[in-house]
Amino acid sequence: MELKELRDEIDRIDDRIAELFEKRAAVAVDVAEYKRQHKMEIFQGGREEEVLRKSCAKISPELKDGAKLFFTTLMDISKCRQQQMLTEIKPFRVQNAVVSPTVGAVTKGSYTADACRKFCGENCKIKYFQDFPAVFEAVENCEIDYGVLPIENSTAGDVSMTYNLMIKHKFYICRGTKIRINHVLAGKKGSKLSDIKVAVSHEMALKQCSKFLEEQKLAVDEAGSTAKAAENVAAGDDNSVAAICSASCAKLFGLDILADDITDIKDNFTRFIMISRELQVPENASVVSLCLTVPHTAGSLYRLLTRFAYCGLNLCRIESKPMPDSLAYLKDDAFDFIFYLDFIGSIKDEKVLKLLTGLEHEMKFYRFLGNYEEL
Repeated sequence: MELKELRDEIDRIDDRIAELFEKRAAVAVDVAEYKRQHKMEIFQGGREEEVLRKSCAKISPELKDGAKLFFTTLMDISKCRQQQMLTEIKPFRVQNAVVSPTVGAVTKGSYTADACRKFCGENCKIKYFQDFPAVFEAVENCEIDYGVLPIENSTAGDVSMTYNLMIKHKFYICRGTKIRINHVLAGKKGSKLSDIKVAVSHEMALKQCSKFLEEQKLAVDEAGSTAKAAENVAAGDDNSVAAICSASCAKLFGLDILADDITDIKDNFTRFIMISRELQVPENASVVSLCLTVPHTAGSLYRLLTRFAYCGLNLCRIESKPMPDSLAYLKDDAFDFIFYLDFIGSIKDEKVLKLLTGLEHEMKFYRFLGNYEEL
């Protein structure tokens, strides 16, 4: 047969598949209505296994894996449709934004302080804390209205400490933004680049300047933040130690800039989140964040993503993290990782609400982290 004839035959088969798909979808609606009347769960594990067993038994051995994936996806589509039909909306309780808030950040002069001003204006009231855990605790204890923390960098990746703390504390993300990072090497007054033997900074800043550090053959030492590093250098008496920080931070602590723009990649941005104790959803909120576990079995993540695809939702970020010790009770062979997902959407959208309600009901661990706008 010629190629056109073969393609015409595939088109005819696809037409038949489309017709059967529509018929199957119509019957699935009847199944959903039956489940509604009899107050049955959407997911029926035994039924799914039975369908896969019978369907794959009729398929040649070399196509069985593909057939299993095909019928699994087909059933997932039906379950997604049934979920949208049967799930009762669980509305969120939303609080108004705080006027003239007190915002928490780590150490005066840090990039996080710049993010605070971007979120809340140049004259916002900033309260400084020693470290990230203290910011989370202050939000949770209502000591401050908002906390601002870095969550990921375009060069060095995610901020692991922030992720670890996100699991331990009760909070919601209410804003997100990106700040361009331009690091300098800053030493004590009168020092020279040739004097420097050790660079001190936050672990992320050290990663972002790894090429410069290697070229200069500098040893490294970690600090709680870039600003803390600058403060320590200014307070110390060792001219061989310099801080990696921002130019404004160097000026704040009276340090000399020994090398400018030392980041490995010039388009270097850090993403920051602003968190609150109660859920606040801005008018222009367009990003939804959540975290959850999925079974550690073949195809489980794919099946989760199918639910977002069915609703036409664009996943813009997905991260997996090892299960922290605070969730040790979930740890077994099936639940070793937590997935963090961001997608474009709004809790004002009924299909989003139904999806989130279904996930909360079905997942062994699930947390809604907020619906917010990126500035």
